[in-house]
Amino acid sequence: MRVPFAEVQRVLKEALMRRGCPEDVAEQTAREMTNNSLEGVYTHGINRFYSLIKGIDGGFINVHGRPVLVERFAAVERYDGQMGLGVPNALFCLDRALELAREYGIGLVALRNTNHWMRGATYGLRACEQGMAAICWTNTVPNMPTWGAVDPRLGNNPITLAFPRPQGHVVVDVAMTQFSYGALELAKLEARQLPMPGGYDEQGELTTDPVQLMRTLRLLPMGYWKGAALSIILDVFAAALSDGNSAGEISKKFNNNFGVSQVFIAIDVARLVSPERAAEIADQVVEDVLGSQPVEEGGRVVYPGQRRLEVRAENLKLGIPVNERVWSKILSLGEGGA
Repeated sequence: MRVPFAEVQRVLKEALMRRGCPEDVAEQTAREMTNNSLEGVYTHGINRFYSLIKGIDGGFINVHGRPVLVERFAAVERYDGQMGLGVPNALFCLDRALELAREYGIGLVALRNTNHWMRGATYGLRACEQGMAAICWTNTVPNMPTWGAVDPRLGNNPITLAFPRPQGHVVVDVAMTQFSYGALELAKLEARQLPMPGGYDEQGELTTDPVQLMRTLRLLPMGYWKGAALSIILDVFAAALSDGNSAGEISKKFNNNFGVSQVFIAIDVARLVSPERAAEIADQVVEDVLGSQPVEEGGRVVYPGQRRLEVRAENLKLGIPVNERVWSKILSLGEGGA
C-alpha cells in the first residue's frame, strides 16, 4: 500500500503528542521519519516508528528532554541530551555545529545521553543545504563481534559524510556492519534473503538469512577487520568527546540503543575554496565515477546519494510504500499513551 506524505506525518505526530511530546518536537520527529521513508530509507522511517514509541512508553526516552550545554571552548561544544528524542536532539546539535562553522570555519558538537537519531544522512544533507560539508557519527549498543571473536562487543556505529554539490549532494551513510540492522529488519519483513552473506548462523556458517543474523548477532564488519577497527575508534571518539557512554556502557545500562553518544562536525568549505571550485571538484569526481564500465550490460553505476532524489520524486507522486502490518501497528498506537 502507499500512503501520502502528509497523512503519514500526521499519524506519526499525533501518536507522539498523545504521549505528552511537545508539538514542535513531535513535528520535527514525525517530519524527519516520514522524510526518511519518502527518500527510500524505510528502515529508519515508518518501519522504526513503532519501536520508538515503545521506547517512550517504556520510560527510556524523555519526550521533554532537550540538549543542555555542558561545556564550550572556541569551535567545540558539548551537550547532554537529557535522554530526549534522538532526532530533535541531533538536529539541534547539527545546527549548533553549523553556527560554529560560520564563525570559525569548522564546528564540532558532541552529544551524550541521547537516543537513536534514525537516519544519519539527515544531518549531512541538512548541512549540505546550507553549503557546508559534514561528518557525523553515533555509537550504538554492542551488536556485532570484533574481528576474530564470537560475542558482540562492538556497536555498528553509523557514520555519515556529506559534501555539498549543486547538481546533487554527495552523501555516504554507512554502518560498520556489512548490513545494518535496519536492512536485516526490512529483509525479514519482506521474507527475503540478503544479496550476499551478512554474518554467521547458529552453526557458525556464513548465511544470507536475516532471521538467523538477528538471532546470533554475529554480523560481519564491513571490510572485515577494517570495519571492526573503525567501529572501535568511532566509539572511542564519540564517548570521549561527549564524555558519555561507550558501547559497552550502553549495554550495561540499557541493553538497547538508549543513552548513546554522538559527534557532529560541520565544515564551511567556502572558507577553504570558492563554492565554484568546490562544485567543480565534486563534479569531476562524480563524472569520473559515472563514466565507469558496468559489470553487466545495461547495468547502472551511481554515486552515493544519487538514488535518493529519484526515489523521493516517485514516492511524492505515488505515495510512500508502507507495509500493511507495520501501518496497522502504528495506527493502533492511537489507543495508547497519555
